[in-house]
Amino acid sequence: MAKVVPPRWSIEELESGRQRALAEVIASWGKDGSERYVNTVEQLSLPLRRLFAASNDLGDLSAATFTGDASLVAAARFVTAPPVSADDLKTLVGGTVSVKTPDVLRAERVAEIIRSAWDPLRFPWLNPRRAATEIERDTAIKWTASIWAIESMRTYKRVTSAREQELKVAQALESSGFQSLAPRRIDALEDLDRGSFTRECRIGDHKSDVPVRLRDGRLLSIECKVSNSAVNSKKRLNNDVGAKAGDWKKTFGTQVITAAVLSGVYSLGNLITAQDHQDIIIFWAHDLDPLKEFVAAAT
Repeated sequence: MAKVVPPRWSIEELESGRQRALAEVIASWGKDGSERYVNTVEQLSLPLRRLFAASNDLGDLSAATFTGDASLVAAARFVTAPPVSADDLKTLVGGTVSVKTPDVLRAERVAEIIRSAWDPLRFPWLNPRRAATEIERDTAIKWTASIWAIESMRTYKRVTSAREQELKVAQALESSGFQSLAPRRIDALEDLDRGSFTRECRIGDHKSDVPVRLRDGRLLSIECKVSNSAVNSKKRLNNDVGAKAGDWKKTFGTQVITAAVLSGVYSLGNLITAQDHQDIIIFWAHDLDPLKEFVAAAT
């Protein structure tokens, strides 16, 4: 007996879903963003003030700055132009500066990297070297905290939105009669019972957000993705999910279906590529009825 085929969308339907997701982003943009931003700037100003105090307004930044308080490395990443990502700094330094047992050589390397990339607009007193005025110091700290806050809020929104997506997917599956089981590694289809799902576990070599064992025996791996821009959608959908879909297909063949539940901002071209060329089933977080209809029909 032929198994139920997952939904495939026309270009018009993909565009409609994309526009609806974009509209939700616009509608939610100002709900609590301004208040959270102000509070985040205030909170992040505190470690920046400690960094300035420990380094004589950045002028004496050295290994001792970070061996004395390794938590200041996070603040120091944002005084460069552009800011240095945590991953890039770890690569450049060759590891992390441990809070418990600070590595002096790594701490000095961090200081060298930060000193080599000062933002001349925010810290005009560093070249030529002179004492910072109180106004300059306060302005620079707030400015830097603002840059840090924007990145922090983007990360927070992406992570919390993905978790909210996972919860919505779980609720949709439960309403369709699927049983939630404890996470476990899945190396074979039988590692997950038919008519059940779990959360955040590995299928073969990759983590899956919500693995679902359909009643017809196939495994549906659902990835929950939030994109904050059309450019970012390529990384989230085509690169991240696409790589997993390709590897799962090589390992399990057609017995594993890869799906993506999406919210945020997506390029239509990236959606078409995901569906038509990477064999990724598209669902939208704002409308999970098609997901429920598919899992209910796959018996």
